[in-house]
Amino acid sequence: MMLTAAGESDFDALVYGTSQHPGTVAYLQKQLEPFRGALSSGLTEFGRQFVSSARNLYESLNGSEAMRLARAAVRRVDSLFMSDTIQTIWDIGRLQNAPLTMQRWIMAEPETRRLYHQQRCDGYSDTYVDMDPGMTGEDHYDWRRIYDGVAQVTADGQVVFEQYWDPLREGDRHLELDEQSDIIDTHEFARAYALAGKEDHTSKEGGML
Repeated sequence: MMLTAAGESDFDALVYGTSQHPGTVAYLQKQLEPFRGALSSGLTEFGRQFVSSARNLYESLNGSEAMRLARAAVRRVDSLFMSDTIQTIWDIGRLQNAPLTMQRWIMAEPETRRLYHQQRCDGYSDTYVDMDPGMTGEDHYDWRRIYDGVAQVTADGQVVFEQYWDPLREGDRHLELDEQSDIIDTHEFARAYALAGKEDHTSKEGGML
């Protein structure tokens, strides 16, 4: 199988891991040290390119940005075998790489959606299409599909069952109770990550909120 540029980066992340052992770092430093003054002391163009590439490699393996990308690559590989079905997702790596079927429902979680409207999260930018811009919570069609007929606790502690009579959009169907439960459980984890304000749980690249 031929690797693309992105695939090669993912492969490197898997081979080298997401962190460098101190001994490895020390070894690389020692190997590169003799070349530090060589860039301005008569190396051929080929030699200068070699040294530059070597130093770039060293920096890519140890910079915080490279580590973030490496972690994201490992998470992508870990999520490759997720089925494209409605399911409970609790791990941030799997949230970041959620299958298409789940992306829609994850993006209905109100805290996540507010971040999305504020352009503070990626929101699965390559694949998710927002059919209801600006709509959040009960105003949002997808949210109503999730919570249709599901017990909800109001601010004053009352338990209510709301029925939403929206006509279904083309291609939609009523969610089964177990599917609603899986999505609502996933919302709890998505909300926790959204409120934490650290890693973006909707970014395949492992970005920050």
